[in-house]
Amino acid sequence: MYRYGDGTPFPLDENFIETLTAAVETCTNAFIPLTELDARRAKAKELRKEGDSEAARLSELEKTLNTALAPALVPGSKPSLTQQVAQKLAATIKQTVADTKKQIDQKVQAMEALAAPKTSSDAVVKALRPFFNDHQLPKAAWIMSWDVRGSEPHADAVATAGKITAAFTLTPDPYRAPIRVEQLADGVVVHMMKKGVFGKAKPAPVDLGKYVMVAFERTGLEHTVTLKENPNKASAGLRFSVSDNGATWVTISAGGDSEGEPNDLDPDDVAPVRNLAERAAAALKDLIQRRTLIDLSLSGTAISDLDDPRAIPMELLAQLTPLSRSIRDKSRMSGELILKRDIGDGRREELFVPRATLAQQFARLPNEYRRPFEDMGITAEETQPSISLPIRPPASSSVPPPPPPPRKEEGFDTKTVEYNLDDDDDRHKTQVDPKKS
Repeated sequence: MYRYGDGTPFPLDENFIETLTAAVETCTNAFIPLTELDARRAKAKELRKEGDSEAARLSELEKTLNTALAPALVPGSKPSLTQQVAQKLAATIKQTVADTKKQIDQKVQAMEALAAPKTSSDAVVKALRPFFNDHQLPKAAWIMSWDVRGSEPHADAVATAGKITAAFTLTPDPYRAPIRVEQLADGVVVHMMKKGVFGKAKPAPVDLGKYVMVAFERTGLEHTVTLKENPNKASAGLRFSVSDNGATWVTISAGGDSEGEPNDLDPDDVAPVRNLAERAAAALKDLIQRRTLIDLSLSGTAISDLDDPRAIPMELLAQLTPLSRSIRDKSRMSGELILKRDIGDGRREELFVPRATLAQQFARLPNEYRRPFEDMGITAEETQPSISLPIRPPASSSVPPPPPPPRKEEGFDTKTVEYNLDDDDDRHKTQVDPKKS
């Protein structure tokens, strides 16, 4: 169990100090390409302004030149040589101005393309990858899937926390082949409707022990298990979906398609199928620990499509801020963030990080990017401990006995420090310091 520095229970069962430290480091790294994006945006904006001004001056120049040529362009029955030259000059001026304006616009568009938000999205994902690979946001909800029906096994996961959704690819090892049901759970028998030789269909027991699991999906609401009769060839199978309210089943073709609508499982068969689903989830749960972040989205919009990619690291820090400030408020040691962990036998382990260490990470960022870290309460200034010792009452008016004379010992200097314990009892404390050489 984790506790705050003042001993009160911490709401998460994890080392949040490590989570916070990783978040500060990775978000700082994510803000660096965003500051570069800001610089490109500012340059593109300035270039656009200069381009518009230059285009306006070219238009004014064209107008001035055409005005100067106007007297020579008076139409007549037969164009004179002067008129012909003037016409050629007017056409050349028009074409030259148009070409120059096009070159200016192309240059501006190229700079604006470099300043597009998606140019930094890959760098932001890369910077945040270490955090999401090894940590998770508070109250993250996970979805994971595993499938070995194709030429290569694959597994994926999605974690959603507030507005942030993180997509991962998982390493499927060691589960790269179908898993026999009897290896996961014993006695999984269900009753399916089967048509006999004579008469209509009747429920018949089906032992799923010899089936193999070829796919599995876990969401926050249900577990879905896909079974096949034979692992070595295309064969028909069954798909079970288990939730808190019961379970359904549907037959699947050799190609993996559902045949018909899902059917409610017999109430007596729900328990063994639920046990199978839970055992499958337990067997595959460690796949999430071997994950690699591939994409991030905010409120359903991929980071590459966001107008402002900084919104994702900003949201990440905002989700950690309440706990970070609570840790600071409840840490007794000035300048530190502290958690404690019960380790048994009446002992606790203290975990801490100096706030100055965290502040060094983001100190290089511009003010606007330092602000979310400062809002978390992880700035470097010293603070008083949250619990203050009471002020002692004044010393008694009685005259205390004289202190004993200082005593010299080999290798040490001793000095006497007088302090008051209470109103009625004055005592002396001896402080021993290493002898100065």
